[in-house]
Amino acid sequence: MLKEIVFSVVLVFFLGCGNVKSVITPQKLEEAYIQATRKAELITENRVQVVLIATHLNTFDEEKYPENAGEVFFVDVYQSFQNGVENPKGFFENGFYLMLSNGETPVKITALKKEQLRGLMQDNATSWGEYYLVEFLPQDKRTRNSLQLLLQHKDFGENSLNFGFKPLNKEALKDKR
Repeated sequence: MLKEIVFSVVLVFFLGCGNVKSVITPQKLEEAYIQATRKAELITENRVQVVLIATHLNTFDEEKYPENAGEVFFVDVYQSFQNGVENPKGFFENGFYLMLSNGETPVKITALKKEQLRGLMQDNATSWGEYYLVEFLPQDKRTRNSLQLLLQHKDFGENSLNFGFKPLNKEALKDKR
């Protein structure tokens, strides 16, 4: 009888752990989103001025964002303090710039509201940020292989987000959709 009780407790424990593991372990689609995402900060005078989280959507979903249509980034940004205002809005209006490391500037910037976000963008967006789709012209293969997004501000300096990496196998991702 004691053996049966111990076996039952051990069995329940391991079954419970299996459920916890499946919640904690990211799925392939989530892994691809995380892999396509980078974070940068600009810090001056021991204060974080801006936090920028960018996801290279072409790498994450090449069907919806094909590389021949241009490089597209989902940008989630938080400004801590600007012109005497705590958590101001208007990232680009406050003197921040984004460009590719080869000097290319965005051809289109679309401000998004939290309600417009869908899927993993909605799930991973910060609740206190501003959201943008930032689009650049299509880049050649060499530039894409070492793709860097530069964040700049005249008073706070610059930081780069390196997107030059080998993405997950897209065929494996299609099975998970």
